[in-house]
Formats: sequence, structure tokens, C-alpha cells
Amino acid sequence: MQQRTISHYCQKCRAANPLGQEFCLRCGTRLMIVVQPPSVRVDSVETTPHEEHFLERLTILENTLARLAERLEEGLKLLLRQSETSYVNHALVKSLIETLHGSGLVDNDRLETTWRAECEKLRAEATDGAPKTVHSPKEAKRGK
Repeated sequence: MQQRTISHYCQKCRAANPLGQEFCLRCGTRLMIVVQPPSVRVDSVETTPHEEHFLERLTILENTLARLAERLEEGLKLLLRQSETSYVNHALVKSLIETLHGSGLVDNDRLETTWRAECEKLRAEATDGAPKTVHSPKEAKRGK
């Protein structure tokens, strides 16, 4: 059996030269060792159909997560706007009640009692599974 020798090739004439040779045996050019980039040295193994399917599924999951993150961000923005609106509405109702109480048109104690009764009624209906009915402020004031 013949022993295989490692050789490198001349950059000028492409002749094979034994490893350790300083000059090309064919043309006499000084040999330089050309180092390949790491990406060329690694053998690229083709992916199997199973791996391709896995990569496709992974890409789909990544896209789904990206869309979910966008939806969550939109939901958070909507929730913050709703919170701001609720705060403004609360401040408006509070100032309206104080104004009406200041002019003697509304009794704060009676209004609070009626409001608490309505809240309890709604809570009880929610736990019983009965449909919720929302009364107008006039009905709440009259105690209906």
C-alpha cells in the first residue's frame, strides 16, 4: 500500500509540493501557506427533512410569538388609556357630587348608601348567575 503524503499547492502554478518545502519544485516560487477561513474548513452537512421540518416549526413559533408580543403591547396601551379615562371619570363624578352637595341638592350619606346597595345587588346577581342590570343614576338615586 502506498503511503499518502500531505502536500500543499503552489499559489502560482498549482503544483503539489510536500509539506515543509520552502520553494515550489516546478516553478521555484516561494511557497506560502494559505489558511482557509474557519467557515470553509467545516464540512457543511445537509439538513435532514426532520431538521428542516423542525426549523420551519421553530420559525412559525417565533413569528407567532412576535405577533403575540405586538398584541400584548396594543392591549397594554388600551388598558392604560382605559385607566386614564376611568380616573378622569372618577374625578368628574367626585367634583360633580361635591358641587351638588355644596349647593344642597344631594345628601352625601344617602347617595353613598344607595350606591353601596346597588354594588351589593350587582355582586349578588353576578354570583347567582343572574343577568346583570345596570340602572341609570336617577334610578339609583330613587332606590330602585
